[in-house]
Amino acid sequence: MKKFILLLLLASTIIGCKESKEYLSISGKIKNADTKEIEILSNDFIKTIAVNNDGTFNDTLKVKKGIFTLTDGRNKALLFLANGYDLNIDVDAQDFANINFDGKGKESNEYILAKIAFSKSELADPKSYFSLEKAAFDARIDELKELNANISKEKVDTFLISKIESDNNRFIDYLNKNYELKYSAAINFAKGKPSPKFNNLENFDGSTTSLDDLIGKYVYIDVWATWCGPCKQQIPFLKKIEEAYHGKNIEFVSISTDRKNKYGAWRQMIESKEMGGIQLFAGDDYSFSQAYQINSIPRFILIDPEGNIVNANAPRPSDPSLTKLFDSLGI
Repeated sequence: MKKFILLLLLASTIIGCKESKEYLSISGKIKNADTKEIEILSNDFIKTIAVNNDGTFNDTLKVKKGIFTLTDGRNKALLFLANGYDLNIDVDAQDFANINFDGKGKESNEYILAKIAFSKSELADPKSYFSLEKAAFDARIDELKELNANISKEKVDTFLISKIESDNNRFIDYLNKNYELKYSAAINFAKGKPSPKFNNLENFDGSTTSLDDLIGKYVYIDVWATWCGPCKQQIPFLKKIEEAYHGKNIEFVSISTDRKNKYGAWRQMIESKEMGGIQLFAGDDYSFSQAYQINSIPRFILIDPEGNIVNANAPRPSDPSLTKLFDSLGI
């Protein structure tokens, strides 16, 4: 009988251990909560969890180990979840960036927070590397490696460590492989440098236009093509910007990089979409694009009234910072 009871206890212990690995517990409190539910989701998973009147919540989930999004419908936060966790979350509905973790799974989620904090720092901005001379660039890469190495990995899930370190290595590899080209571009296309020119490109109105024809005004250039989806997405925004700055000291120039056999399509799109500004067709003249080392479109460039570069990678028309840039220049 004792042996039978012992076997039952042993069996229940084994079952209990097995069950603890097949789901996770998640609980916490949302301060200033104005919702009755939250969602935890990924590409192939979604779970709705009720939020009590005092902002607390509690539930169990069965998941595939990975990164999930916690949302109250307005705010979002990233979570790393794995079966076996007993994770407690404390967050303010007015600031999901201010999130705290406790319990099993805390360390992995704090590791994600460290990664997010890094992504918002200057060290995560490739442009901050490519403007440096080689010795300074190498020193900055060493600083980046040291920062990544010093982030605590104690009790962090090895799956997550592998994923984030792989991302870190890809970023460093990108910086090293592109340094020479990007450094050259940063120096040659720095603010105040004379802009490369386009010359005698065919204008939609039948004339030809060169950059020198526009001296005395700011020039906002859109390098695009009729086949380019992202280019076409910017057209409505560009039309609004042109309308807002009509009569101001600025010209809006669109340079089509379509091949010659797309000439008809170019003219048809300008007419059908009622595109304004100065519409130019480059055809087989790649000199302007090559001079600016343009390898993807759309590309936007801002040039000052003297023909010097203001921004060789200017904000897109859909970016609110573009009008702030224009206004800061007194356009």
